[in-house]
Amino acid sequence: MAAANKKSAYNRTPEQQQLDQQKRLERMQKRASSSPSSPNSNSSKTERDFLDGFEQSIGLFGDASVANGEAGQIFDYKQGLLQLHLANVGGGVVKLMSHYVWNAALIMAEYIEQGELINVQGKRVIEFGAGAALPGLLCVKRGARFATLTDYPDQAIVKNLERNWYENLIESTEEKEARRIAGQESTETLRYKKLLEGQDHEPQEDRRSAEQRVRCAVRGHAWGESVQDLMDCLPVDGSDGEERGYDWVLLADTLWVSEGHAGLLKSCLSVLKRNNEGTQANAEGDAGRILVCCGLHSGYNTVQRFMALAQSSEYGLRSELIEVRRLPVWGDDRTPEELRRESELLEEKHLEQFSVEDRNRTVLVYILSQKN
Repeated sequence: MAAANKKSAYNRTPEQQQLDQQKRLERMQKRASSSPSSPNSNSSKTERDFLDGFEQSIGLFGDASVANGEAGQIFDYKQGLLQLHLANVGGGVVKLMSHYVWNAALIMAEYIEQGELINVQGKRVIEFGAGAALPGLLCVKRGARFATLTDYPDQAIVKNLERNWYENLIESTEEKEARRIAGQESTETLRYKKLLEGQDHEPQEDRRSAEQRVRCAVRGHAWGESVQDLMDCLPVDGSDGEERGYDWVLLADTLWVSEGHAGLLKSCLSVLKRNNEGTQANAEGDAGRILVCCGLHSGYNTVQRFMALAQSSEYGLRSELIEVRRLPVWGDDRTPEELRRESELLEEKHLEQFSVEDRNRTVLVYILSQKN
């Protein structure tokens, strides 16, 4: 795999996987001991049930893990191509999803690297539910015209996104080395604070100027709300008559909660580039499209509900299942090539009967496109 990494779940030793599981168990026990038992608790039964399922899905009770890295640590993609901080968050359904790099993001990164199914060269890309933003930042590295990284407008999540944006796109190699020698964290440097807080008004250093220079912006966004801020990020280069919008929307493991599907689809359609009126899409497609990579660990029924809603008359999208990717795990003597061949024989009806471990090692890849 192009996205294979020393820290990926399927490349970690059994001892490392056991240590990860122990850490997750400790967090789960800590949360249980600190959770109020009062019926007036802010944590609803639905949320607690969801958290239990979440912990199980990331490999606590099985050998196949769908999550990579640990909160507050750095995930190294391709030996330094991207150094991604994972948000140091304190719990809650939304926050729990943001401080890992999911296998779905690694598969999406592989497609971006290959440049066949999705070619981001010169394209405008937006990632919803970005988390650490591996796919979105990789698009910038691979020649995207502009990329917008968005996640839920929670301070810990957005600040972590900004930190990854700054350290991977803004800060020079020399600055990184000087900071390392001085033992400084980037969040403690004056220049970083000024840039993120909009206090630096030098023409080449203010926030908007920096975003346009590196072709990437970070914004907090609640699905279904106004997308004006996301559209305003896009560069204005004097191309009169050009359809304003994003060529690609990236969704890597964003389908967890069915109640959020409608808002997510509304945001996607609000930012997508449309076909020019009276013209047909060319071979690559003039209209924007949506790349969905979703781990089956969140349940195939959840995926089905999202795809059915996307294809409904309200949203009018076409859905195409591109691949069922089966990931190798420790103790499995089948090669990735053998697993890929087996996957090609699978039908969607088979996915409903997968065991927990089979679901955890499976990622589905879809393309959603607009009807003419």
